[in-house]
Amino acid sequence: MDERKNTIKELEEKKRTLTELRNHLFEGLGETLLQRIGEEEPFLDNTGDKPGGILADYRKLENEISESLDKIKGLEADAQKLKGLEGEIADKESEKFQLSKELEDVNTRLGKALLSDPEFEEIAGISRVQEESLLAKIEEQEQKLEELEDKEGGIFAWLGKNAQMAVSRTLLSKHRTALKRVYHNAGERLLSSGQGESLDRELFEEAKKLSESLSSLTEALTVLKTERRKIGESFGSDGTPARRINGLEKHIAHIKGEFPGVYLRLGSLAAEEDGKKALSSFLNNEDQEVLDKAELNRTQILESETQIKNLKTAMNIDKKKAEIEKIRKSILNQKQRITNAESQISEYEKQIVECNENIEELEAQIKGESGAKVKK
Repeated sequence: MDERKNTIKELEEKKRTLTELRNHLFEGLGETLLQRIGEEEPFLDNTGDKPGGILADYRKLENEISESLDKIKGLEADAQKLKGLEGEIADKESEKFQLSKELEDVNTRLGKALLSDPEFEEIAGISRVQEESLLAKIEEQEQKLEELEDKEGGIFAWLGKNAQMAVSRTLLSKHRTALKRVYHNAGERLLSSGQGESLDRELFEEAKKLSESLSSLTEALTVLKTERRKIGESFGSDGTPARRINGLEKHIAHIKGEFPGVYLRLGSLAAEEDGKKALSSFLNNEDQEVLDKAELNRTQILESETQIKNLKTAMNIDKKKAEIEKIRKSILNQKQRITNAESQISEYEKQIVECNENIEELEAQIKGESGAKVKK
């Protein structure tokens, strides 16, 4: 293998290392300059690859990160708030369930007391008729169950008895539930009417207190659920704060990845005449040392590029020379072939001449023999 190829590889690696070092110097310088500029607005032109334009790009990236961080804080606060709301709603739902059961029990007792008192006929209304009907049905099923329990017989009678008892128990349970609902509805009407104090003041006050507590609790739950829904809607289509936070964190990481490019642009600009002039008020002696090192790197990079170019040119020249030599050998081979061909042609022509002479001799013999026969 041509040793020059190894040399070129070494030079290209050297060039790459020098370029990375130079870019690193410019990145550090650019970052330092942006920190020194801070909140100042020292440039009139804030467009393109001028100091003002690069500063504008840098601040835009900073603002994007700041906005994303604020969104993350808001989402985290909302997530924490949502967690608290979920717990509070669960507690109040449990409390509401318990209050509803208590109120249902009190209303049932209140309704039963109402229907047992003839003075409240107007409020009792049709409920008393429903009560009487259900009590009769309950009594009927209870009697039927007693009769079935006393009934005796064989296996088939026993099976029929069990089936009938199951039906009676189901009907009995259904009628008792319906009776309880009648009492409950009557108690609710009495509570709504506000006339229950004269019937059973203590029970009426308990029902009233439970109803008010349940109403307040329901209103509080509505407020909490509305707040939970609004927070949920603020999370958008992703549905969860964790996903949105993850997306924002990825966005921040992406933006941070763009900062080195901005630093490099500003640091490189400081190495140019116009850029250095524009940034002069922010440059110091230490920065000049950085610029000198970067310039030395640039010189070494150019030298490496020149050496690489010269080596590639020399290799190309040698390649062309090798091609010329190969062509020359091909020409010599072809000339040799031509010489051999010409020699062969000459031999073939000689053979043709000899063949023609032989033909003439043979033809002469034929003529001589033909003349001798004529004379005889």
